[in-house]
Amino acid sequence: MTTPAVTTPDQFISSDISYSTTLLEYFDDMPQSYLISRLHEQGRDFFNKIESAYAELVVKGLPTPFWIHREYLELQSTFFKDQFQKVKQGSKLIVTVPSPDDFEPLLEYLYTGDGDKWYDSMNEDNWYDVYTNVEFLGLGIEARAICMAFYQNVILGDDLD
Repeated sequence: MTTPAVTTPDQFISSDISYSTTLLEYFDDMPQSYLISRLHEQGRDFFNKIESAYAELVVKGLPTPFWIHREYLELQSTFFKDQFQKVKQGSKLIVTVPSPDDFEPLLEYLYTGDGDKWYDSMNEDNWYDVYTNVEFLGLGIEARAICMAFYQNVILGDDLD
């Protein structure tokens, strides 16, 4: 396989590179946090877009599927990194998460990095379910920090509003 002439993460996302090569493998000399921040800059353009999706994601308990992009999810979730070892481009991935009703705002956060919007989707009734999804999906310290900030500010009542 000939490697395409791609020099930036932005070009990688919009190129026709075979998905047998992950973003991390292709840009192995760049810090993962840099790659994720670059992806987040374009996240609104790719969130749930069928035209550029790697696969269809069906979350049991939700009525509509999501159109997902491998690079957004495998870089931020150990669960999805494992799943993408078994999923081919264009296929359907069916998953069960602890709290399906709280999944979409979390997925949007993985695309956009908009922690404020995700934080605002939490409330006293769903906070624990959101955090359970974070744990299940194996998300990183940034996602956990947002959940813990909500817990401290709202659940424990340390919010200064």
